[in-house]
Amino acid sequence: MFESILLRNSEETGNITLGAIAEALLFYQNSRIFIGPGTLISFARDDSLGEILALVKEKRLQAVHCEETLATITHSHGVSQAHSFGAMTLVGHEEVRGRNRAERIEISLRNIGLDASKARAQAKAFVDLVPSRSLEKDDYVKGGIPNAARMDANDHATLKGLLRVGLAAVPGGYDAGDKLEADYVLSDLGYFLFTNVDFAAVNKRRASMNPLLEPLTPAALLNLILESRADMHLAAFYGGDFITTTASSALIRWRQAHLFERADRHREAQDQFSELVLPDCPSVRDVIDSGERSFAEFLKVLDKAQKFKAWLAKANPDQNLVSEYIEAMKADTWADKIPVKALRYLFSLGTGYADPTGGMVSGAADTFLLDRFMKGWRPNHFIDDRLKPFLSSEGES
Repeated sequence: MFESILLRNSEETGNITLGAIAEALLFYQNSRIFIGPGTLISFARDDSLGEILALVKEKRLQAVHCEETLATITHSHGVSQAHSFGAMTLVGHEEVRGRNRAERIEISLRNIGLDASKARAQAKAFVDLVPSRSLEKDDYVKGGIPNAARMDANDHATLKGLLRVGLAAVPGGYDAGDKLEADYVLSDLGYFLFTNVDFAAVNKRRASMNPLLEPLTPAALLNLILESRADMHLAAFYGGDFITTTASSALIRWRQAHLFERADRHREAQDQFSELVLPDCPSVRDVIDSGERSFAEFLKVLDKAQKFKAWLAKANPDQNLVSEYIEAMKADTWADKIPVKALRYLFSLGTGYADPTGGMVSGAADTFLLDRFMKGWRPNHFIDDRLKPFLSSEGES
């Protein structure tokens, strides 16, 4: 279980957060993040880009960068609007344009207030460590992601199904059922979408929400088709579990219901494990994203999590994770079956504190370490000694 995961967006907040990365690092053997322009700026703005690069450099985390932002571009023609799928790349200002990826990233970092030297240093480090791929070219699907989304719009049944699912998934939306009407006209100006979606009612509900949400538009619904196309091809390309926004996940489920099954099982197991094993503790994501704990503190916990992650990887996917945890807590280990005298002798040889001819353990042997060795490692050692104190507002990591 928990072999690998790719994070592109947070399920709730859009851009990936440090808390989401921390949870992935704790549970999964291999974690990769997809860094788009918004995520890169988010990391830089909260001063966590350096921590991300350190994780990549230490090979704890894998990352891939894309300079493009997928977009549904809208042009008004009288009372009608024409839409087209595309991808945009920020190249700089009219006066200053980046000649390469490092310069373009530097300009973006300077735009949010980083001083020139720090922006240049972080841009160079980022380009040196994180490879780049394109959503518009053939990197993930022949013809590019926007072209694949156009194929969806060209099929009436697919377009109607995706719009219905997207409308039901967005905050303030609703399930229009079979009453939803959706059609389009393709012209040289783009796609003209005709639908009976009650945007006024949806946006009235969205305006009453806290925080206030932007109005839902036909372009926003179409953009869900574009984004879900990207997520689907990224998930297929990298394999493993995949985490993205709730709305995008809903559209992908409609196309390929099996795609998220394993990620759902792992998420359910992770949530159930936290609820039953850590009932009075907040999640790793919450304590980091709230600022209660720093990412540096989390890394100290992660350094002690190797055995716990190895145990997770070997867990039986057909058995409840909490049940496996309970069984591991009470299961005998090979050390429990060895006579105490023999075990003490083996321990002393391993630590160099014995007289091999006499088999006597030196008094300098660490009694606590010997006790742990004799009992054998169990997952609750990490949970009780490391994770719970980290999650507790009063504990120390």
